[in-house]
Amino acid sequence: MKAFDFVRHPTNRLDIVAGLIDGILNALTLAAGHLIHAGGEGATLSLALRVSVAAGATTIFVFFVAHYAQLRVELVRHERELNLMAHGKLAATSLGRSVFFESLFKALLAAGFSLAGALFPLILCAWLTSPPWLGLAITIIALGGLGALLAKTFYGSSLRWGVCLFVGGIVLTFVGMNLDLVG
Repeated sequence: MKAFDFVRHPTNRLDIVAGLIDGILNALTLAAGHLIHAGGEGATLSLALRVSVAAGATTIFVFFVAHYAQLRVELVRHERELNLMAHGKLAATSLGRSVFFESLFKALLAAGFSLAGALFPLILCAWLTSPPWLGLAITIIALGGLGALLAKTFYGSSLRWGVCLFVGGIVLTFVGMNLDLVG
């Protein structure tokens, strides 16, 4: 039950949702060309792991920089409120270390969910022996379902959010098919 509470905690929601969606969209963008143009080869475990690691690695970097910059701005704001003349004094204290480790934790959380989000559709495509596009279609539908569930958490329109993420998934799949990055 503790893990479920941790996932549901509002302070972690951004990292979890953004990580999942980022991972799914990375998988659709990076692997769609390979899945459609590979002449029936489809997804492999190697492809799933490579794309997932790439998604997780970029996510950890982006989220660490974003969180760290945001929290350091908060320290600067507090320095101004306290009328501290020298800048960076709060960052040199235990608050600065706390900001660093909180940013690292949030980045690792987002990266873990991004890795899982990228791994899910590609493992699904590898397991399904039917046409590779079926796994992509199921992933796009799941992305729309994720949007609908997300909307329920803040009383938004489930239909609107589901359709927007569904359409976004289709667009990025077509981008991935045309770019054929992993080809």
